[in-house]
Amino acid sequence: MKFTTTTDEDKKTAAILRCLDIAVILIDIDAVVTNLNEQAALIVGIDRAEILGRSFFSLDEDNSHYVNVRAALRSALAYPGGEQQAEVSLHVRGRDHTYLLKPAPLTLDDGTLFGTMITLHDMTYLRDKERARTNLIAALSNELRTPLTSLSLAVELLQRKTPDPKQHEIIDTVVEDLARIRDLADSLLNVTRDETTSIAVRNIAFDFARLVTSVAKKFSLQAAQKEVALRIHVGAELESYGDPVKLSWVLSTLIGNALRYTPEGGSVEVSADRSGQVLRLSVSDTGPGIPLEVSDLVFEQQWTPDGFEGGHAALGLAIAKEIVESHRGRIFLDSSAQGSTFVVQLPHSRCI
Repeated sequence: MKFTTTTDEDKKTAAILRCLDIAVILIDIDAVVTNLNEQAALIVGIDRAEILGRSFFSLDEDNSHYVNVRAALRSALAYPGGEQQAEVSLHVRGRDHTYLLKPAPLTLDDGTLFGTMITLHDMTYLRDKERARTNLIAALSNELRTPLTSLSLAVELLQRKTPDPKQHEIIDTVVEDLARIRDLADSLLNVTRDETTSIAVRNIAFDFARLVTSVAKKFSLQAAQKEVALRIHVGAELESYGDPVKLSWVLSTLIGNALRYTPEGGSVEVSADRSGQVLRLSVSDTGPGIPLEVSDLVFEQQWTPDGFEGGHAALGLAIAKEIVESHRGRIFLDSSAQGSTFVVQLPHSRCI
């Protein structure tokens, strides 16, 4: 009778596993495979009937899929609880796939361990997107070099031949912008070449209030042409540490996006202040706004009032997010019916 109950429970478990979209392997405390679904059997590369009832660590050594999955499991188990995961790359169904393997302990109500659930999440689509984005960034960074060099030479010539102080002020602004774009392009290219794992940032002292005011004022003409009110609110004593060139790029991206989606007669407000040891920068607009339920996705995909669009227009926000996080800060969206507000929080002390 006991055997029948166990068999019935196994059948129910197998039925549940068949309904799941991910590959699942169940092993007991002795590492014996008690159940798995067909997705898991396909990934491991061994018939389901041949795996059941056998120790997961003593299957066919000649099977490369199984050997790689087993190595990934051992790698994941080497990490402390809560951080146990590992990626494994396998050629399945005619193409390369990337799976995220996660072991999770199975316990009774009293905390008694009775086995482990191993899940294999297919991350291929996400990895493909990451590779496509990396290739695009590398291509854009390379393509920028030629026009940047030409523009730099032209601006240098203008500096020499322009006596008017007002025109010199405009040219100086162009020089600063070109330097910022060149620095960012080089940083992005280094990331795609695996020279660094993230965008490199300097760590120097600078006046955050002055940076915000300077960058925001450069959009005054664009705002006036669109008949959008651009308001700047900057607090006092905003000395900071970090990379002013790359942070100015973040602010330019946020203001540029705000102006793009704010209709005629609307307004864009740029604010900067400090709360304790945190610097807070916000850019608000009176555009159509972005639903809160998609607020995390706007840093990966381009949002318009009609929904998400394809293409690579969201790269600006993705790069801005990378820069902010390289400063050990965070950037997020606070959206309402009256428009959208992007908020950047940065540590007031040295970020590196």
